[in-house]
Amino acid sequence: MAKKRNKNQQQDILFVIIAGIFKMLWWLITLPFKGIKKRNDLSVSDRAYISSKREEIERNLQSQNIFELKHALIEADKLLDYTLEKRGFAGKTVADKLKEAQQFLSQDIYNQLWQGHKTRNQAVHEHGINISENQLKEATKKLLLLRF
Repeated sequence: MAKKRNKNQQQDILFVIIAGIFKMLWWLITLPFKGIKKRNDLSVSDRAYISSKREEIERNLQSQNIFELKHALIEADKLLDYTLEKRGFAGKTVADKLKEAQQFLSQDIYNQLWQGHKTRNQAVHEHGINISENQLKEATKKLLLLRF
């Protein structure tokens, strides 16, 4: 009887060890995908904020006033920064967050977002540079390509 009890204990221990190994393997396999799911989740209030800002920016794009168009470009860049941050991409600057997001975006979308951000930087940091209304509008539209 003692031999049978020992054999059952050994089987129980073996079962616990095998189950633990499978749980650890499952955890390791699913670990890389947990960050992706987090990055796709936005709260209802975040979505509402993004939608209202997009509408405001798109209204400013209808203007012929160069200052309102620059403002729209700057606001679109801020919205890109906000959206990337809320989706879980870390970095101090928009460029840092955009680089981290690159693997999760199509190459075309990434390139257009990057071009829009570069135009915004020119408009803000390079004094004396003339950016046309069309360039401002195009850059702003590129920055609005990121959907939530």
